[in-house]
Amino acid sequence: MRKSLTLKSKMPYYAVAKGRSAGVYNSWSDCKDNVNGYSGATYKKFNTQSEAQNFVSLRSDGGSSGGGYSGGYSGGYSGGSSGSSRRGGSGRGSYARGDNSASLSSRSASSSYSGYSGGGYTGSSGASKSTRSTNTERIFVDGAARGNGKHACPQSGYGVYYGAGDSRNRAVPLSDVDDVSLVKPTNQRAELHAMNHALSNIQKEHSSNPSSTKSYEIHTDSTYTKNSIDTWADKWKDNGWKTSSGSSVANKDLIQRNHELYTGLKDLGVPVELVHVRGHLGNEGNEQADRLANQGADQMK
Repeated sequence: MRKSLTLKSKMPYYAVAKGRSAGVYNSWSDCKDNVNGYSGATYKKFNTQSEAQNFVSLRSDGGSSGGGYSGGYSGGYSGGSSGSSRRGGSGRGSYARGDNSASLSSRSASSSYSGYSGGGYTGSSGASKSTRSTNTERIFVDGAARGNGKHACPQSGYGVYYGAGDSRNRAVPLSDVDDVSLVKPTNQRAELHAMNHALSNIQKEHSSNPSSTKSYEIHTDSTYTKNSIDTWADKWKDNGWKTSSGSSVANKDLIQRNHELYTGLKDLGVPVELVHVRGHLGNEGNEQADRLANQGADQMK
């Protein structure tokens, strides 16, 4: 009997070696968000993930390396998630770190994960779903900045979602946490503030109950937020919070604060994992965090 063959189209991989958030993306829209308007952006389209990862690892330091290929893809591909206008184009695709230690996760593999439905999954430690504690709290965070990059002071906010009816759910306007007359609201700052809120809550909870065996996962659809904390911050810190080109790290105040919280919890033995999920793919936690972020933006003064 002849076996039927199923032909699979190649998935394009967009490698961003220098941009707002270096990494490998599987949609042009996500790649474009990270390179459009970024001076000296370095990026390229590949047919295989390994080629894309090699390109990033050879040229990237987390959004600041120079040299190499510049210009990248210029075709008509318009993939990525829909409904991302509230972010000024920040819908994000599944991501694989340039250090080859993480991979793009399939939606089918993620669908069986308790408390999670839909979208790619990339954890900060690479732990498998089967090894995760049943006593794990999953926190979803998101940020929103309407007209991000187009307005001097876009309506911006962040959301933190623990679950239906949870008193810890929050919708916060960025004007409550930043002096927006001095610091321009951006989607990146909104995402970073949301992460800071979740990490601070974990720290407070551990302080009040240090014998707790609970573990935590903070889910974000921002690769920039995740990687700035668990991948790039150590290198930036060793370099005096400068990029390899000598420029100051953007959003240093929030990244430094988040990194200190994250590493501090790790040093105390608190199991905390940062998880990247693909936005706008029916993940209930991510959708609710997005809703809260937009509520926060509505309240911006």
